[in-house]
Amino acid sequence: MILMKEKYNILLIICDQQRRDHLSCYNGGNIPLKTPNIDSIGEKGIRFTNFYCNNPICMPNRSTIFTGQYPSIHGVTTNGRNLSEGTETFAEILRRNGYHTASFGKIHLNYFGAPYGEKYNNPTRSQEFVYEKDYKNLTHRSPYFGLEETKIISGHGTFLGHPDYKKWMIEKLKRNENLQAKLNIKSGSSDKTLERKIKKCFHFIIKECDVEIQVFKHKVPEELYSTNFVKETTIGFLNRFAQGKYKKDNFFCFCSFPDPHAPFTPPGKYFDMYNPEDVPLPETFSDDHHEGIKFFREHFLHSKKTEGTNDKDFPHAKDLTKQEAKKALAAMYGMEKMIDDAVGDILKTLEKLSIAHNTIIIYTTDHGELGGDHRFFFKGPFIYDALIHIPFLMYVPGMSQNSISNSLVSSIDIPETLLEFAGVEIPSYMKGKSMVPIFTDPNVKINPNILIEMDDNYTDQKTRTIVEDEWRMTLSDDFGQLFNLNKDPHEKNNLWDDDEYKDKKLELLLKLCHKMSHNIQHSVQRECDY
Repeated sequence: MILMKEKYNILLIICDQQRRDHLSCYNGGNIPLKTPNIDSIGEKGIRFTNFYCNNPICMPNRSTIFTGQYPSIHGVTTNGRNLSEGTETFAEILRRNGYHTASFGKIHLNYFGAPYGEKYNNPTRSQEFVYEKDYKNLTHRSPYFGLEETKIISGHGTFLGHPDYKKWMIEKLKRNENLQAKLNIKSGSSDKTLERKIKKCFHFIIKECDVEIQVFKHKVPEELYSTNFVKETTIGFLNRFAQGKYKKDNFFCFCSFPDPHAPFTPPGKYFDMYNPEDVPLPETFSDDHHEGIKFFREHFLHSKKTEGTNDKDFPHAKDLTKQEAKKALAAMYGMEKMIDDAVGDILKTLEKLSIAHNTIIIYTTDHGELGGDHRFFFKGPFIYDALIHIPFLMYVPGMSQNSISNSLVSSIDIPETLLEFAGVEIPSYMKGKSMVPIFTDPNVKINPNILIEMDDNYTDQKTRTIVEDEWRMTLSDDFGQLFNLNKDPHEKNNLWDDDEYKDKKLELLLKLCHKMSHNIQHSVQRECDY
């Protein structure tokens, strides 16, 4: 337990499905996208270079962040499985220990799609439904997994919804005459009129879309876009807290952006901000998987439907052109730049309100994005570095500044770290390690290795991955991968069948078995696709 002169507030900023190398602090400034505001968190604190997710899918890894348990233990092994009601989270522990707990944006501890006819049996209700037809079935639990105050948005791109988001858009239009004029709305219009106008904004400008690669131009103004919803509701909360509107002296705030997850829909000026011709492609984009794993080769030739990909929503990898990939990445940049601008406004608000001096700030993502690596996009049971190796920046007032740590850490370590910094006892059921020692000495090693789980119901692929400082090994029923990360950082040369490395493979297999032996396989019932 650490001793504190003053109890910390906690601001956890997370986005959805972001490549680590799309942040300037991780890419050396080698791409057109610049992220100075996000980078500043690491400049004030620590930039972690060996941070991994524990599952490359949204709901499983978000549940891991909240519970400090592996998916095989908390049961959310894929999307479409609700974290069990009554599950204790680190937010609940903070709430019981004097923190006001709040969340603004995407949470995704309940599914946000809807049950599809007879595909899934015994559907339960959700607190996070995205489609209006399902709002009648929304639950209204409070606190919600330990979160006392929530403003939720569900979905991605412009396929978004939730009553919280809908109400916010209507109220914002009522207060903003300039925005009314921009959307050709008469002053004093009814809520139903405003709602109709809003729905029209979400229609695509087809002639300027590239539907094949999920790049969509639309009429949603920047002021009403999801990123601004998350930013403004977060800033509103910080203002209320600074004004003493809450009974508690400290806060935990979960600020969660739905972008840059596909579809790629940057609004307004962000849509054309980056020229596709200026976008570099990943070094492995030319991979044709000719001599590689059969399962990956099949996905390359004819896209498979997996937990992270849909065979009808994107070109098959073999047919994806460089120009298409660049255009998709340019649109992704636009979404990420808007997030960086939003983060900048949030950080300025902390300073303006004089609460930055005792607020821990984290920036991370729930998992990565293949983004053209090995010619694949999105996510799924294709365990490559871009999907599992993610950004993590953390600032703790009065501790290590402008430091770099290459200590192996992962999403499961977040809750224990925050609880220790909050001066709260860590429950024995949590399976991570506190990162607190790293803030005294960034060179400290707290994990000898990292475990990554991935279950795919659509292809029946179940993979388990172990990562060490120099090695990454992935085991599946049908294939194995072994990469020397020092000599082969782009993972071009799979050493699984190389007899020269059979001892290393056996060593890692034994370590993986030991790591998995503590995890009892348990899945909650699946009731939805996502």
